[in-house]
Amino acid sequence: MGLTAGQRLTLTVSDVAFGGEGVARVEEFVVFVPCVLAGEVIEAEITEVKKRFARASLVRVIQPSPDRVTPPCRYFGACGGCQYQHVAYAAQLELKHQQVQDIFVRIGGLDAGVVAPVVPCPQPYGYRNRIMIRSQWDKYKQGLNLGFIRADSRLVVDIEECRIAEPALNEQLRQVRAHPPPKGGLKVVLRIPPEGWEVPPDSFFQNNF
Repeated sequence: MGLTAGQRLTLTVSDVAFGGEGVARVEEFVVFVPCVLAGEVIEAEITEVKKRFARASLVRVIQPSPDRVTPPCRYFGACGGCQYQHVAYAAQLELKHQQVQDIFVRIGGLDAGVVAPVVPCPQPYGYRNRIMIRSQWDKYKQGLNLGFIRADSRLVVDIEECRIAEPALNEQLRQVRAHPPPKGGLKVVLRIPPEGWEVPPDSFFQNNF
């Protein structure tokens, strides 16, 4: 079956690949779709066709997974920073454990038992102590966008807050938005050093869970 960009299909998601894209198949031809879960029946629109696979955007979920939740972030799906906010947290941990386990088994040739269960974070949101936002000139609104790179392009999503960042970082972000950079194409790093640590301004330090 030949696929073309713009074509809409009803698909059943069989798996979620490393990185968060769902895996569906059309006559054994793989189609990657973001923001979906294994077992879901969806409507998707083909956006890109390669020799061995295609990519599609999610149009609607016809039969949702019981693990699907409403993402707490209003930018989820457009912003490229997060991939799993539509997944219940316990299911996220299980999914990530399975993905790491598959890598150890498939690539490393190791036994699946070497991968311990994922340790849950006591605070899944509001934990990150470093973010990097970008400025980009938006010719349509004739102003700067300040935020993160989109999930599907190199454009910047204009954001007012980041749900995974510490509240103090979001306050810094509000200050940057009140006094924006003079032009597009700039990167602004915001950080909150952990208590008891001194972090040089040119270093890299962040929490990831």
